[in-house]
Amino acid sequence: MTLTGWPFMLLLSVVGLASAAGTYQSWMRWPGRWALPGRAVSLLMIMMLGGIIALAQVNRSYGFYTSVSDLLGGPASAHSLAVQGHPGNGYRMAVLTPNWAVLGHRDALHGHGIMLNVLYPGKHSGLTHHGLLYLPAAYFTGNTQRRFAAVEVFHGYPGSPETFPQLMDIQTRLETEITAGRVPPVVLVIPQVYAGGQSSECVNAVDGAQWETYLTVDVLDDVTRTFRVDTSRSWASLGISTGGFCAVNLALHHPERFAAAASLSGYFTAGEDPGTANLYQGARFASRENSPIWWVRYHSPVAPALYLSASGGDPGAMHEARAMTATLRRYARSLPTTTALAPSGGHNWGVWSAAFGPAIDWIAQYLPEPLVAPPPDLS
Repeated sequence: MTLTGWPFMLLLSVVGLASAAGTYQSWMRWPGRWALPGRAVSLLMIMMLGGIIALAQVNRSYGFYTSVSDLLGGPASAHSLAVQGHPGNGYRMAVLTPNWAVLGHRDALHGHGIMLNVLYPGKHSGLTHHGLLYLPAAYFTGNTQRRFAAVEVFHGYPGSPETFPQLMDIQTRLETEITAGRVPPVVLVIPQVYAGGQSSECVNAVDGAQWETYLTVDVLDDVTRTFRVDTSRSWASLGISTGGFCAVNLALHHPERFAAAASLSGYFTAGEDPGTANLYQGARFASRENSPIWWVRYHSPVAPALYLSASGGDPGAMHEARAMTATLRRYARSLPTTTALAPSGGHNWGVWSAAFGPAIDWIAQYLPEPLVAPPPDLS
């Protein structure tokens, strides 16, 4: 039972109502000297449950914590055991969804893709984490030699891959765009981007976990080895909040792999999440290298194309988007850039859900249609 699901909210509501009913029924039944403390404890319990229910609703709305483990500072998903891998020992990607091929063919007959639970092993980084992977209906129909473009999607902090289907219904939103012809059938790759309750900012920490290598080398290699995903420059990245920082920062560092990147309410200066300063161990160069604004100013990139989105009710993200846009216009004029600023909204899943369609539509112009793999060279 996840902390952001309806079953958990229903359970809390039932417990709250039962406590209120119990307090009402027992109010006049407490024996003499126990009446005052009994009633006081009952009222205190009701107030505490009311506070817990309110906090749970806020948590559900924003997707802060999806599990007790995440809340207590452990792995953010019950499936994300952060199994430690070792470079060079040949870890293979595992699909945790039983009978996924059969289920995929069945759903494809109704025009739907399938969301898989997977384990992304880190051969080069030494990190291995749970994640999600979406295969479109076209993956199971027609020419079985077709290879697909992919979009790597990054969640925020705190958060987990599961927040995208739970709080955004990302599969339905993507399939609406595919059906309308605004987006080609694409694979969504949704990895875990931090562990242990501390934001990684998706960077290679100084003397620490190598998250950039994991997300831009290991995960991409895992997917292209296991599924019919194109190995060329046919990937894009998209992220929300801290994930928006990840999407832009990683794509700027690896334009040979990412054709486009979209940030929804992201930021562009390293170290903005709590506790991230120790990622860089005081090394100012490492912090600057992982700040997209600094990168654009001193590298004048010509790729990848960037999409920046923010809303008026989120002044921090709005300021970051405007500052990044100004930097791009001054130092990277040839880099294709679109900035979408909504007049209202905040830093929440309602805003990100509304922004997803325009962002993925924009990304689509930089991705190829599904490709037929060339025949093997037999010479």
